[in-house]
This record gives sequence, C-alpha cells and structure tokens, in this order.
Amino acid sequence: FFFDFYILHLNICDSKKPSMALFEDASKETFVFPTEPAFLVRNVPEFGTGQKGVFALQEIAASTKFWVWTDRIHRIHRNDIEDYILKYFGAVGSSDGGGGDGGRENIEAVQVFLRQGFVLPKKKGENADNTDGTDDFFYSNPTDAGRYMNHSNNPNCGPDGSLRSINIGEELTMDYSFHGNPGWYQHICKKYGAMTEAQVAQKASA
Repeated sequence: FFFDFYILHLNICDSKKPSMALFEDASKETFVFPTEPAFLVRNVPEFGTGQKGVFALQEIAASTKFWVWTDRIHRIHRNDIEDYILKYFGAVGSSDGGGGDGGRENIEAVQVFLRQGFVLPKKKGENADNTDGTDDFFYSNPTDAGRYMNHSNNPNCGPDGSLRSINIGEELTMDYSFHGNPGWYQHICKKYGAMTEAQVAQKASA
C-alpha cells in the first residue's frame, strides 16, 4: 500500500484536543505541537517498492487525540477535481485510454494524489442528491505526514485518535472503510487507475 490517512497534522497535541476533529473546523484554534515529532515515516517494503508507513516514536496512550484539521488540507469540490488535476499535474492520459496525451509519469502522480486523499462519509440526515453534501468534496493533504497512514482490518487509530495503546515502533493504522465512497470518487479513481479506499479495504479483507 502507498496510502495514507487524511488531513491532519500527525503529532500529539499538547493543548486543547477537539472531539471528532474530522467534522470540525479547528483552523481558528491554537495547537502546540512537540518539538520532536511523535512519529516516523519510513519504508514498508512488504507492501512494495517505495511504499511508506507511519510509526510511533513514543508510547501513545489509548484515546490520545492527535488529529488536527489544518490549512494543509485542500478541499476540492467534485465538479472541480479534473481542473485541479490539470492545473497541478498537467494533461494526463487516463489508465483506460481516455483523457489527454500526458506521459505515464503524470498518470502515476495523479494516482498518488488520489490515493493520498480521501472523501468524508456523508453525515446523517444529508439528502442523497445534495450536491454540496459532505461526500461531494475530495480532500488532499500533500504536505502532511498523515497521508502515509496505511489501512488495517484491525486498526489502532480512528477519526478521533488512538483506539488503544500504541507501542514504540508500532505502525499507526486506520480502517479505510470509514471514509466516503460516492460514485464520482469511484469514477475518477477508475479513470486514472487508482484504487479507492473501499477497494483497499475490500482487498485486505479478501
């Protein structure tokens, strides 16, 4: 896998810790992070050449909240994602033969972009045809180490922090099936040959 968690600055916060930060805008709050990170990003060759994961550098207690929504996150409406790809990656050909005439290198960059982003699950009570619903946006975190967090069927992290105690050197993982999987997201991933998070979770369960 070369997958990651989402949006958040993956350090253990020393100040106020928000509940369910995924669904809250914490951008106006002040968070103090330790000088030394609580994690390490390193290669995980068992998942393939160049694949990475996030590993604890210190003991992390159960229920520790360390996700903070920051301005590192790019929020892209589903109607704008093709323009975003064109702007940041140039013209690329899709893996199924469609699209532009860009080289394989550009396609692979888009695949990484799609695999390192996520869609939030639709909130309860949202209308299925609401085009500005929670799951109508793609979130990209291109500079956040959290993007390297891998999927696990037995995760030790969730959307509100650690699910149990995590030992030094242990990989931090999450369940990708938590995220949204709307049709437009499935389409864009298929077009560029990237696995959706739901497909990653399904493959791991097979």
